Amino acid sequence: MNVSIIIAAYRHAGCIEHNVRRFGKRCEVIVAADEPEKELLEVIEKYGLKASVSEKRRGKWRALNDAAKLATGDILIFLDSDTRLECNIEDIIEMLRQYDAVEVRKEVKASTTIQNLANIDYLNMYIVATLASKLKASLGLNGAAFGIRRNVFFELGGFRRKINEDTDLGIRLGLHGFKVGVGGRATTKAPSTLKEWFAQRERWAVGGAEVFIENFGHIIRRPALWLPALFLLFPAIAGFIVNMFISDDILTKLLYLILPVMLFLPPKVLALLMFALFQKHLLQNLLAALTAFLVWVTIEVILALKMKWKIDFKLLPVFYFFYSPLWMMLCLTAFFRVGIARFRGRSVEVRDWIV
Repeated sequence: MNVSIIIAAYRHAGCIEHNVRRFGKRCEVIVAADEPEKELLEVIEKYGLKASVSEKRRGKWRALNDAAKLATGDILIFLDSDTRLECNIEDIIEMLRQYDAVEVRKEVKASTTIQNLANIDYLNMYIVATLASKLKASLGLNGAAFGIRRNVFFELGGFRRKINEDTDLGIRLGLHGFKVGVGGRATTKAPSTLKEWFAQRERWAVGGAEVFIENFGHIIRRPALWLPALFLLFPAIAGFIVNMFISDDILTKLLYLILPVMLFLPPKVLALLMFALFQKHLLQNLLAALTAFLVWVTIEVILALKMKWKIDFKLLPVFYFFYSPLWMMLCLTAFFRVGIARFRGRSVEVRDWIV
């Protein structure tokens, strides 16, 4: 089977030269370049690569579709320019004999705390993709690295005009009954600062909400798929739900109302009683959160070791109590923003992104 590697590049060459040196003799390499800088054009010329070049930013979905039209391979492998394919091409070819598309395992080359946290996130995304594959479904693809049969890609009409064109394609693969596998390996870049992370995740959240709302009816009918995905991607939600079911007894609630007006008690006694009541409530909430965390961290460590995924275990509490809830709130606010905009017949724009 012939293979075409299509690499999306915005301005910079990134890891294109590395991928060409490794796979250029075995595969056709095509670059989808928007607003290319001198270095990127030099790499294209140096290796005589096929390229779809635009001096203006077309939007990633359009750039990739234009490049895909130049491809001659039976298999299309899509990469971002900051991604290195670390596996053998034959591994992906072999998987595409069984599946219509393959989500490639992606690990983050991390040097900062936020990148190490993102690497834990990518582990969870891969677990979700593995679960979806076993259930013969798909909750999306990550466009940094995936493979697909050429005929399937064009049968679906390629990428659609979406913020998250990769998520949309993955959802449509599942809805049309195509099989999506997981395999191979790549390393990719993640935002190195919190500011960059917010910019990326705001885009992902809005784009994901757009696709989710459009396909809500189909997704909601598969609780065996989306419920585990919800807890894997946003593990802190488990503690929140557990805490909801541990209700305060009626006496505690009455004491909260009565104690402040029991002015006949000495102020010190009243203050101590209120403090004790508050500590009881706080301890109860803390116990629920810690129980949920310990269950999650045990599962996470077991899966990371089983998959030989290198993560910084010291950051698991930070991921659970800070990173994951923040990412969840971004997704939740994006869901309401997109939902309200859709109701009004409008669309939500994302800064520094062309669709």
